[in-house]
Amino acid sequence: MAQVNRLFFAGVGFGVWLLATLAVRAAGQDFFLHDNPAVLAALWLLGGMSMIGLATLLFVRARLRRTQRFEAAVLLVLPGMALDAVVAQNFVSVFPNMNAAAAGSFGAWLLLCYASVLLAALLPVGEV
Repeated sequence: MAQVNRLFFAGVGFGVWLLATLAVRAAGQDFFLHDNPAVLAALWLLGGMSMIGLATLLFVRARLRRTQRFEAAVLLVLPGMALDAVVAQNFVSVFPNMNAAAAGSFGAWLLLCYASVLLAALLPVGEV
């Protein structure tokens, strides 16, 4: 039985957080249109499905059993959730390119993405 590589999963979680944060800082104003319900729905769908896909891919490649996937999922989301608490509190400073009114929708999108990773641990896809 494979062990959960804690450093790997926490590192991937940090890497995903860093890349996503830099992307939103660079171009968030172009794609995160908080006042457009259709765009928000598409972002929610894309974000959720992408996170489920990434987490599932990582679980399968690491040959984790379903019971091990919970630990891996927590390790994937923990760095970003902790760092996004600071980001959310300082939304206007971290994302000067974004409308301050987008902070609530952005926070909701983050929660959905994190919940999607946790959900992926429950799915029977690619079980060992």
